Formats: sequence, structure tokens, C-alpha cells
Amino acid sequence: MEPVSPPVEEASVADRLDASIHSWAAPLSELVTGPSHRRLDAAPRVEANARLTATIGIVLLLLFAAEGITVLSIHRLLPLHDAIGLLLIPPVLLKMASTGRRFAAYYLGDREYRAAGPPPILLRLAGPLVVILTAALLGTGVELWLFGPRFGSLWLTAHKASFVLWLGVMAIHVLGHLERAPRLALRDLAGRPAVAGSGRRRAWLAASLLMGLALAAAVLLYHSPFMAPLEH
Repeated sequence: MEPVSPPVEEASVADRLDASIHSWAAPLSELVTGPSHRRLDAAPRVEANARLTATIGIVLLLLFAAEGITVLSIHRLLPLHDAIGLLLIPPVLLKMASTGRRFAAYYLGDREYRAAGPPPILLRLAGPLVVILTAALLGTGVELWLFGPRFGSLWLTAHKASFVLWLGVMAIHVLGHLERAPRLALRDLAGRPAVAGSGRRRAWLAASLLMGLALAAAVLLYHSPFMAPLEH
């Protein structure tokens, strides 16, 4: 009996999709990064961290997009807005942990992280602002959900202001990662090339989403005082 050749169709589709993403996204990303020659592949533990960060980032982008849609009819969709906001918290914390791991390793002189190089300068400058403004946006949102107008309108003003600033910084952040993040996530999903720990990465992501769903369920159990002014 002749040996059966392993299927190659799935790999070829992934490779073609990878090349397609690179062809259309690279010119857009380079508006922020400039001509970038950073390789996607790195030492296994460095790439494992990059793949986790990229995958979480794409999931968060979709969730934040859904959150943004609720703003278009906030009075009617406020409970959904609150639920998605609470759901976002654990994945955001996981993303901060993965990027913080790279940041700490690089600046503490880890040889493999140093060899992979730093992000382009504009992304390095935007990174801390993304963290601060995301924390401000979610933090003020949780305060409003818990206490409503009890402590005055300052919290609502801060929530709106942090959203406007966050939106501007995130536009730079997303554009700068428009090529690398989808390609890294696709390579992890397809397992080409294989990098150890893909199961653990998916487990971390799933766990963060499950914790987020548990927080979101609190909207069903707690009637926010912020709803009262909107119901009259």
C-alpha cells in the first residue's frame, strides 16, 4: 500500500491568506510604522507571546467595535453597552499582561526579546497612552454603572473625554498593527509554523472571555442607578 500524503490544502489556504493580508495591510501599517523590516518569526517564547497578544488584540477590536455600535443608540442599548464593557475587562487585563511581559523582558535585557527588537517608535509612544486611556475608559464606565450620578457629572464627563482621546490613540495603534496582528493570529490558528503552547494560549483567551461573560451577567442582576435618569 502506498503511503498517504498529508493534506496540504489547509496550509496552502492559510499561506495565501497570509500573503493577501501582507499585500494590502502593509502599506497602511507603514503609514504609522514607516518601512518595517521586522520579521514575524522570532525565538519560540517570544513569538508565542506575540501570537497571544495578537489574537487577544483582534478579539478586543471586535468587542470594542460592538461597544461602539451601542453608542449610536445609547439610551436604548445602555444595558448591552454596560454588559460589553464588563465583558471587556478580563481580556483587556490579559492583553496588558502579555504586552507587559514583552515590555519588561525587553527593558530588563532578556537576550531573545532584545534580539526581536522593539516596536516602531510611534507605537512605543502610543502604547502607554493606550493602556492609560483604556483603564480610564473602563474604570469610569464601571463607576457610572455602579453609582450612576451619585457623585456628580464629573465621572460622565471623564468617561466621554477618555473615549474621545482613546479613539484617537487607538486609531494609531490599530493601524500600526494592521498587518502583523492578523498574520500572527492566523499563523497560530493554522499552526504554521508550529509554536509550542498553542493550547495554553487558547485556554488563556477562553478563560478571559468566560470571566468576562460572568461579569457581563451582573447586568442582569444589578439595576444600575445610571439607568434611572434615562428611564424618566
